[in-house]
Amino acid sequence: MKLIDTTIKPITCKACLNDFIPSPGRLLIEREPFLCDTCISQIEKELVVRKIFGIKVVFLSRYDGIMKTWLMNYKEYKDIELAPCFLYLFLPYLKARYPFSYFLPLPSSPRRVEKRGFNHLEEMLKSSHMKYMNAFKYENDVAEQKSLSSTVRFKKKGIILDSQASSLTGKSVVLFDDVMTSGATFKESLELIKKVQPKKIFGVILLDNYNSNMFSN
Repeated sequence: MKLIDTTIKPITCKACLNDFIPSPGRLLIEREPFLCDTCISQIEKELVVRKIFGIKVVFLSRYDGIMKTWLMNYKEYKDIELAPCFLYLFLPYLKARYPFSYFLPLPSSPRRVEKRGFNHLEEMLKSSHMKYMNAFKYENDVAEQKSLSSTVRFKKKGIILDSQASSLTGKSVVLFDDVMTSGATFKESLELIKKVQPKKIFGVILLDNYNSNMFSN
């Protein structure tokens, strides 16, 4: 008779790269655990709702928490393995709050996407099995937000709707971004998506560096 090996093998955490053995409870709930308990405990839930540009926007986590470090490694050092880590702890909340909504990642600079090799917001949503659509794109390449002066950041970015965005008429949508630097990209995307007349529009921002002086409701 062939014996079956029931030993739980260590898993390498995608965030800290340390090996861990998930508890039986986690194995029942998660098909493939990928974050260790230590990293999970360091994710700081915030879940603050603010009304910005006339819609409700949820900020998921503190800006100065562990996910800021993850985001730098993810975007600057191209660590794509971190993609599913950002929304991991928030998935039950997001799926309960926006059960039938399409998540719309805000557009990224084509130059940065090409250099990085992946669209960071799209990979977050895709790896977390969220329903999403790339409804926005830049008509021309633009400089990265952090390299622009505060005056230039508030100017229009040349964002246009993708042809598939017309299918969102009558549906609920969620504008999704990692941080809200000036709000200009968010506002321009919001005004564009209104043109296809979705049923409802919400916003979700991963990290909260909100400054009330920079936005008008």
